[in-house]
Amino acid sequence: MGSIHEGSEEEIEKTVQMAMDRGVNYFDMVASEAKPYPCYARAFAGKRDKILLQMHFGALYDEGKYGWTQDLSKIKRTFEGQLKQLHTDYTDMGFVHCIDEVEDYKRVLSSGLWDYMLSLKENGVIRHLGLSSHNPEIVRRFLDTGRIDMVMFSINPAYDYSTGTYGIGTNDDRSKLYRECEREGVGISVMKPFGGGQPCPRGIDIGLINKYYDLALAGDQMAAGHYHKLSVKADACVHCGHCEARCPFHVKQETRMKEIAAYFG
Repeated sequence: MGSIHEGSEEEIEKTVQMAMDRGVNYFDMVASEAKPYPCYARAFAGKRDKILLQMHFGALYDEGKYGWTQDLSKIKRTFEGQLKQLHTDYTDMGFVHCIDEVEDYKRVLSSGLWDYMLSLKENGVIRHLGLSSHNPEIVRRFLDTGRIDMVMFSINPAYDYSTGTYGIGTNDDRSKLYRECEREGVGISVMKPFGGGQPCPRGIDIGLINKYYDLALAGDQMAAGHYHKLSVKADACVHCGHCEARCPFHVKQETRMKEIAAYFG
């Protein structure tokens, strides 16, 4: 959904309608502000069978701020609310949101979240089950369950062809994963096709640090521990402007790094 919520309700509805009229039929419905959902619902009216919806289990916006959670009650509430707002009773693609670490993978399986999603799949509420990740090894763990149909994965020539350092895993390993997914009949929904070209000259893993900060704000008690294990932290930022000039989302990372460094102390 990107930044579409910044438009008026009329503009959102017209934009979605125009996209559909021009052949777009795949819509990612990651949790965002409440405003876009009724607009999408109006645009989708009478055409639900012509489109594919992709919903994230674990992404949420509490009080307007992006968060990430594995709290099953929050996930259920968010998903059920989205279905209601979109006037539908199923999602075509439903997946665990942003699993990059083994600890997160283990919690998905032990917290009841995976069982909940499997039950939705069995009842047709999720048509195709999967996960989103940037980490090939985590995707392989889910492939080994034999239960996933798709994965949302970061694919970008800026790091898939040895010209950047943003991606997780070697280029050969990532290419191997694509072939493994093809062999298993698991589809790939691509994310971050324009997200590369942003390596920090000081070695700050900008994406990971932002993730740990968002998780901590959302109440994840383990996020601070993960952050403090990083060899380069937010306080290494020298405010050179390199990342801000390349960020496709126009995030004010210099200010955010200062904020993160203060938060984690």
